[in-house]
Amino acid sequence: MAARGRKPKGRSAFSGLSVIASAVLLFMVALPTFITLTVGLLPSLVAFIFDRSPGRMMARCVFGLNFSGVAPYILELWQDGAQTVGGATQQIFQPLALSIMYGAAGLGWLLYLAMPPIVANVLNLSAQRRVTELRKNQRGLIKTWGDSLIKEVDRSG
Repeated sequence: MAARGRKPKGRSAFSGLSVIASAVLLFMVALPTFITLTVGLLPSLVAFIFDRSPGRMMARCVFGLNFSGVAPYILELWQDGAQTVGGATQQIFQPLALSIMYGAAGLGWLLYLAMPPIVANVLNLSAQRRVTELRKNQRGLIKTWGDSLIKEVDRSG
């Protein structure tokens, strides 16, 4: 029986085990794809190791963009029929390919770092607009009911 306030760790252990099993299977079946994914997704691996926040939002953001940078090279491996270790290593050690893979991961890091201040500013502007609308409504009520409304509220509140 789990202690109070603690979640059972079955899901995270299962997902870690499934990732390892998938990696071993990919290694055995498609080694060139495994090599390209391993080298290309290194920034995502670093993000998953260091991100300890609930939900691992930083790691998810970095992985999504990092994978979008790696995917064209995986597809190129599959389509060109160059599903060889030599073809994979030649492909991943091209400076442009690594720049695209790691640059996409860098954009994921920037997106993760830039979004909280942007969202905070949008929420702040929305709140300021709401305050302005409420003050306008308040002036309308005072105009309709007179200044006695303010005195009445001050006495009761």
